Amino acid sequence: MEFNFIEEFNKKVKEKNIDWEVSALAAPNGNLYSLGSDSKLIGRIFELISYSILQEIAEEHGYILHPSEAQTVYPDFTLMKDEEDKEKIAVDIKTTYRNFKRNGETSGYVFTLGSYASFMRNGTKNISYPYSQYSKHYVIGFVYTRNEDASEGEVYNMDKLNEMPVPYKNVEVFVQEKYKIAGEKPGSGNTENIGSYKTNRMDYLINGEGPFSDLGIEIFEKYWSGYPKYRATEKDYTNIDEFLVFMEKKGEDVSSSKRVYELWKKLHKQ
Repeated sequence: MEFNFIEEFNKKVKEKNIDWEVSALAAPNGNLYSLGSDSKLIGRIFELISYSILQEIAEEHGYILHPSEAQTVYPDFTLMKDEEDKEKIAVDIKTTYRNFKRNGETSGYVFTLGSYASFMRNGTKNISYPYSQYSKHYVIGFVYTRNEDASEGEVYNMDKLNEMPVPYKNVEVFVQEKYKIAGEKPGSGNTENIGSYKTNRMDYLINGEGPFSDLGIEIFEKYWSGYPKYRATEKDYTNIDEFLVFMEKKGEDVSSSKRVYELWKKLHKQ
């Protein structure tokens, strides 16, 4: 890869002074339709705004920007020199909203980072191009606070735009390589999606301080490509400690990885 994608994206956001908050959908007759706080719709808004930034980055660095042809196909966007490029860049847009404890603190941000039971296993399932052709996998992550009082489908005139309730607020955005924010558990109990490292510290996400950031991308890919499926009756491992024991029993030397992981746990107690 010829440029630093994280730096480029953050620079563009700063230069454009982007306001990620969108209040309404506009119709040709001038009517405005209010948005509710549905997470899928909000995620789509972030994706649309990000598209123009990604298109500029692609043009400036001689890349083609290829959006996914379906919601179920990874990634949301592919940056590539051409179809045969062996160093394609995957970019996924991920969103989550803040949950608050009774004391007002956030309970921790969690993202689902894509399937571990499809393209990570056979290389071509539910992915735009073969997994082996991607040299980098980035996540653009959005964290926001929902406005539970925002209703959807209400009609306003254009001159009432400033009076419309915004369905979300306090948007924070980060860009990081996927393996560096990945955790050791699925995104939810009954899906086969990689879960992010759960934390209420944005700096851990911004800097990419999940457990695999120290263990490395090879361990990340080995861990998640072999993670047991949801309905599996026998499971070789369900966390990193068990995985390292499992690999040791298979004859691999994991002594270094064990030391690295123990140190990571000490430094990231929450």
